[in-house]
Amino acid sequence: MNDASDAELVEAVRGGERDAYKHLVTRYQGHVYGLAYSIVGNWVEAQDIAQETFIRAYSNLDQLREPGKFASWLRRVAFSVTMNWLRAFRPGLFRHLDGRVDVDSLEIPDFRPGPSEEAAKRELADAVLAAVAALPPKYRVPLTMFHLDGLSYQKVADFLDIPVGTAKSLVHRAKAKLREAALAGGAGEMDPMVAEVFNEHKLPEEFASRVLEGIGELNYGKSGQCTWCGSVVKLMEYLGDPVDYDYVMGVSGSAFMLLWHMSWCPSNNTLMVLGPEPVDRAFRALGYEFEWIHRHSEEDDKEQEFRKRITRSIDKGRPVLVEGVVGPPEVGIATGYEKDGDVLIGRSYFHDRTEEYYRKADWYKDCWSVGVIGHKIERPGERDVLRGALEWAVKLARAGTWGPDRACGLAAYDAWAAALLIDADFPPDDLEKLNFRCVVNTNVNASGLRESRDCAARFLRSMKGAAGDASTQLEAAAVLYNEEVGILDRMLKVAPSDANFSPEDRRLEMADRGLRERMAKMVIEAKDKDEEAVEKLESALDSL
Repeated sequence: MNDASDAELVEAVRGGERDAYKHLVTRYQGHVYGLAYSIVGNWVEAQDIAQETFIRAYSNLDQLREPGKFASWLRRVAFSVTMNWLRAFRPGLFRHLDGRVDVDSLEIPDFRPGPSEEAAKRELADAVLAAVAALPPKYRVPLTMFHLDGLSYQKVADFLDIPVGTAKSLVHRAKAKLREAALAGGAGEMDPMVAEVFNEHKLPEEFASRVLEGIGELNYGKSGQCTWCGSVVKLMEYLGDPVDYDYVMGVSGSAFMLLWHMSWCPSNNTLMVLGPEPVDRAFRALGYEFEWIHRHSEEDDKEQEFRKRITRSIDKGRPVLVEGVVGPPEVGIATGYEKDGDVLIGRSYFHDRTEEYYRKADWYKDCWSVGVIGHKIERPGERDVLRGALEWAVKLARAGTWGPDRACGLAAYDAWAAALLIDADFPPDDLEKLNFRCVVNTNVNASGLRESRDCAARFLRSMKGAAGDASTQLEAAAVLYNEEVGILDRMLKVAPSDANFSPEDRRLEMADRGLRERMAKMVIEAKDKDEEAVEKLESALDSL
């Protein structure tokens, strides 16, 4: 949409695409700001006028008869707002102008900033601004807009409705007059000084930004260990349709899954590995349309699509799920943007907690997927939700493998236990490698599995009212999952964790085969409970 014409953007706004107006604001904010300043001579007041101009233009866009002439129409709106503002807040200057203003011919009487404004500026800035203010209006206006709008002759020409050659000529003649004034006054080179002073007073980046406030914090202590489910809970909470974390874990399958990557990958058990199915299942159960767009490699260029999806959704008041951006490729929430999407604002499990939201430029290189929530749809009945969740849970348990390099479900327990007994992977004096094994074994797998099965038990009990005759099997499965949690609690007591939780001597114990045999035995004990629970789920499905 950045490449769309003014007419196309105007028609899009009229058609209900409110985010299209943001592109018009970005395109013309410097023009309006420069025009306002060239008349009132005050940066803060010019910013207020610019903001009011775009509000007024948006409210009266239906009065624009020829969308292709948006720039000239906006110029007149800006001029009208400026005059009304002067009449209300600077009556002395307004009387001084005495109606002797013609925005088409750029006939604007000279003015000088008042003493209080002069005193507030640096000496160099005073000299530069005074020199600019002394220019005849037909030079002052295009020069001011030129410096405030990113040095674009074409944009100045389009906005003032003059040929681009005329715009260049006016700016060059303005610069020449400033050089003459500088030489006469014994000052140095004027061009760099003008550019520097105007650059200091450009509109703030926040002028065309959008931030959704009030989105809850994401962290492992409060939001759960599944970053996808935790982010969905915060998203739904913000939308005023709160949902329980256990419910999202259950309907997505995260409560019932287990994956094991053959190379001890730290993200081996992430929900995103399963592809779109858990996402689709979860949002169907929640009663919402949802679309997840992925990059498949670093060379897969979807930056413009990602940017468009994010900014459009946020403009509609809906946060966006993003994978990556801050920290590892885990899921968080994009809550806003600045500079037309060049800077992303959001919540993450991994950003610095001293800041409520992160702000990140050049974010695309670290973003792997974007999830956009759509319209509400009819939610399926609780019995249908339960049946779908159980079918998915059984499929995950019985799958055996997922993709080329992961064991899945019950087979993942066997792969995990076997990996603990490969002595070559636990060199006694390699603390770095042993620490890595602690991270995957304890922080990721054992701890994550413990939470998952705890959620599974609570989810099944919460659905017993919809289960009918199958409620007995659901309760039996919940009991078995609770017993599995007990086994994992015992394992967590003996298994060393990473450097944040276990001292060096404990992490070195991962090389001890006897300790690893104990842990492997508990993994198989947990598998046995899980398999019994899955059999109960299959029995429940037969009764639904």
